[in-house]
Amino acid sequence: MKGDRVVRAFLDIPPVQRRNDDCEPAEPADTVTDRLNALLQDSGPGYTLKLCPKQTYLIQAPLAFGAANQEISTLGYPTGDERALIVVNGTINDDGTGHTTAVDGTCISCSGLKLRNVQIDGARRGAPPVNGGANIEMGGENNFDHLVEFVHSYDPRGWSCLHIAEGSLNCNNSLVQNNDIGPCGSDAFQEWADGISMGCMNSIVRNNMIQGATDGGIVIFGSPGTQVYNNTIWVLNHTLLGGINMVDYDPYKGNFAGTVVTNNTVLGGFATSTEKPDETLGNNFEGAIIKMGIAIGPSTWFGQKFGDNVSSSGVVTNNQFSGAFTYAIAISSAVNFTVENNVLIGNTSFIGARGPNCSDSDSPPGAAPFIVDPSNTDQVNLQPSFQNIGNGDDLTCVLPPNGGDFWPFGVNPSNTTQPLQVGGPDLSPGAKAGVAIGVILGVLVLGVATWLIRKWAIKRVNYYGVTPPISTGESSEREKEVTATLMEELRSQNIFESEAESRTREIVLGRVASLVKKFVRTVSLTRGLSETAAQAAGGKIFTFGSYRLGVHGPGTDIDTLCVVPKHVSREDFFDVFEPMLREAEGVTEVSGVPEAYVPIIKTKISGIPIDFLMARLALSSIPDDLSLADDNLLRNLDERCVRSLNGSRVTDEILRLVPNVQVFRDSLRCIKLWATRRAIYSNVNGFLGGVAWAMLVARICQLYPNAIAGAVVSRFFIIMYQWTWPQPVLLKQIEDGPLQVRVWNPKLYPGDRSHRMPIITPAYPAMCATHNVTASTQMIMTEEFKKGADIVDKVIIGKASWSELFEKHDFFHKYRYYLQVIASSGNPDLHMKWSGTVESRIRQLVMKLEFVDSLTLAHPFIKGFEQVSCCLSDEEVQLVAQGEISDAIASRKKEDVDDKEGASFVYSTTFYIGLAIEPKQPGTVGTRRLDISYPTTEFTKMVKQWEHFNDSKMGIVVRHIRRSGLPDNVFDAGERPPKLVQKRGKGMGKSSDISPHKPAKKPRSSTTTPEVPLKPTTTANSSTSTPVSLVTEGFAKDLNVKSPQLPSGENVAVTTRPVGAS
Repeated sequence: MKGDRVVRAFLDIPPVQRRNDDCEPAEPADTVTDRLNALLQDSGPGYTLKLCPKQTYLIQAPLAFGAANQEISTLGYPTGDERALIVVNGTINDDGTGHTTAVDGTCISCSGLKLRNVQIDGARRGAPPVNGGANIEMGGENNFDHLVEFVHSYDPRGWSCLHIAEGSLNCNNSLVQNNDIGPCGSDAFQEWADGISMGCMNSIVRNNMIQGATDGGIVIFGSPGTQVYNNTIWVLNHTLLGGINMVDYDPYKGNFAGTVVTNNTVLGGFATSTEKPDETLGNNFEGAIIKMGIAIGPSTWFGQKFGDNVSSSGVVTNNQFSGAFTYAIAISSAVNFTVENNVLIGNTSFIGARGPNCSDSDSPPGAAPFIVDPSNTDQVNLQPSFQNIGNGDDLTCVLPPNGGDFWPFGVNPSNTTQPLQVGGPDLSPGAKAGVAIGVILGVLVLGVATWLIRKWAIKRVNYYGVTPPISTGESSEREKEVTATLMEELRSQNIFESEAESRTREIVLGRVASLVKKFVRTVSLTRGLSETAAQAAGGKIFTFGSYRLGVHGPGTDIDTLCVVPKHVSREDFFDVFEPMLREAEGVTEVSGVPEAYVPIIKTKISGIPIDFLMARLALSSIPDDLSLADDNLLRNLDERCVRSLNGSRVTDEILRLVPNVQVFRDSLRCIKLWATRRAIYSNVNGFLGGVAWAMLVARICQLYPNAIAGAVVSRFFIIMYQWTWPQPVLLKQIEDGPLQVRVWNPKLYPGDRSHRMPIITPAYPAMCATHNVTASTQMIMTEEFKKGADIVDKVIIGKASWSELFEKHDFFHKYRYYLQVIASSGNPDLHMKWSGTVESRIRQLVMKLEFVDSLTLAHPFIKGFEQVSCCLSDEEVQLVAQGEISDAIASRKKEDVDDKEGASFVYSTTFYIGLAIEPKQPGTVGTRRLDISYPTTEFTKMVKQWEHFNDSKMGIVVRHIRRSGLPDNVFDAGERPPKLVQKRGKGMGKSSDISPHKPAKKPRSSTTTPEVPLKPTTTANSSTSTPVSLVTEGFAKDLNVKSPQLPSGENVAVTTRPVGAS
């Protein structure tokens, strides 16, 4: 078609003239794009493409104007839903590019173009944005007098609903008026879109209604001489970064000379909850606000990206703001601006605070109406209501509250209860829009007389976490005293390692760092890299967990992440690095678990236990100065690498998010010791692991930023006991990032909704650190929180000592009945993996037991008990595998059997689950039976599905046992109560799948007299069991003990309530 145009021009043949009294139909749809573009390209200057009212045009490419003074419009110029609908329907490519633009008016020297009375649907439909242009692209090179009016543009795939381009800074005199724009984009991170983006000089943007933009409502790219007036911008269910933006340095080098922004109405979010009499604030269920009503200066938006560059010479007057904002007007890095007579009307609030996308150097000021950074702003004429701030950089990183009654009640064009009268049939469309603006302003002015006026200045808010602190007060003298005694007690408990051990750790880590570089170099050479390239490939270790947090003690392990370049695989980690570890000096107990949720190698080096993880980055080499803080490092990684990196990134974020690191460390040492002594420190068994306990303590430190350790510990127990689970514990707002990976979101993922005590990691991608918690373990921890609160309360008033807080658990005295889960093998290395696999499945058994009638609680113990038994016969092997270890076997040493024929070793690990039985109801007679055969049988089937399970080398037994029958090795010396003399009889509970390593003959089924009233699992060789009478016990709270409370004046409700206007 373009070639045809050239021929016609050369021969001076007049262009084909089309009849203008008919509209061009949308059908057939498969030819509509080509048909309409042919008309625009061939019909010459002045052609009007008339679309048919109420028809939908599914286009596969932009409708491109072809000559000056052309027009695209709907026949009859309707202004409502009768307007023709143009839908962006072209291809989206795998690389993120594709069809984004519906109408393109940027052809060179195509002045006088008009787009009128149509609807444009960008059809993003919630998908990620597509790289490309706006819904509408007008303006451009050497173009004048473009007009866009009475257009509804919404849901762009690209970055804007409407863009008037600057060309080579020679676009002039565009007019954008009477349009209804939006919604545009999503308020998800980096999925935003503008409403109107103006880059053309000496233009007019007026009488437009912009709803639901997410980046900028109206963005002025300098556009010297442009007038922006009588526009209304509002939000409903999205957060908008800026209402009107004068922040872009490019393309006019910050020149806003002659640009005037005046008489615009910017409406932030309003409450969507039911309004009650005499209330001015309510909740907005979508958390919708406008962060900055009007933003002036590059620094407000981009921080230090443009250095000392500024916006200059603009005028901002007589604009009005109502609803919820963080700032009405914010100025930073601006010169020669006039900002006067801008007012708040109606019910207005200023809310929000520092969000997760704020960099370490960003300290956004507290929410307030009018703010200016005087350090980079000069020669400005400002209305007196502006307050000076210390840092005006990157203010878009603030976040709104996560619910709460902080939004004002009010009206916007979307929620007025009275329909807006827009005049009679004799009014022109432009007059109707003008009347609509007037009515909206009238409604707002009326609101001034009926609403309480929000105070203009808000106390500066600057704090750690997602809510304000409960108290910023200093600790009392008594709290200082008990903190001193707490530290003395911790030292007496021997939880601080010696200087010698600290030096050993440092030496070991130095050797490990060298070994990792050697490992990367070795693999690099096998991949064909030169010696120089292999040496430069690097490799680096990062510590995390308790060592990185600074709360490790004697004998604790060092969690270590090995970061390697992209040509080193996870298979290399286990096939090359693990053998290298085994050969290294001072290394013992090397065990790799490649199939773990986070693949791991466990080892000891010079007596220091180390857990190695590996992350393979999409880099050709790993520099020595690599930092893991950049989210972009996560690109192109598999999920296991992301999980491995998460440990180090989370640890660093925790330290960054606490107000006083030393107070945090002292408090965390106390809580870790308490949780260990009370046997509730174990992520794998359904309690909390180290990172979860650290995040809980960090949250209390945020809520009491000036408190010392004794006060933090005291509040810890009270707040955790009263916490309204499943309300999540957050150290900062959950953030989006550059990956298409799952981020914890209970609204989106049913699995996340099932988390009972969600504690969310602060590093991207946010994950729940406590997904293993079950109903039983939650009940146990809640009870321990209450006990801890009672003890610390007595410590504060001088009626108890800290040592009482650290008293050992009573797990093996607490229940009458227990389950034993015994994993056995004949090889020590194999047994480490097998017992670890069994332990990782114990939680599943607990969850199955929770569904058994009459069982109120299944309490897993936090560790297994390991034993090496020297056996002289196959019969002894079978007995040990079933947990029947006689005194003779237990006392036998390795040297006793070295020369004995048929001697062998059985390595066993025994795990325990305490069973709390529902009390027998009054009037109940006879024997009750508790059948746990199903959950235990299912459990044994599950663990045997491990891909490396070998029936001839590994055994798994689940059996019941009475408290009086517990073995001696679960008790400390002198702790065990006297044993009762027991008779041995028939039918004692059966075990399941006894198959230790190297049995001399087929395992035999063994029956013994049951001491507990349970129906146990069955062996492969027997399907019978012997239920007996049941003795019951309960697990219940002491109803006579008062619930622990915070000190007077402190409100725990604040911890789950976001910041808002006062």
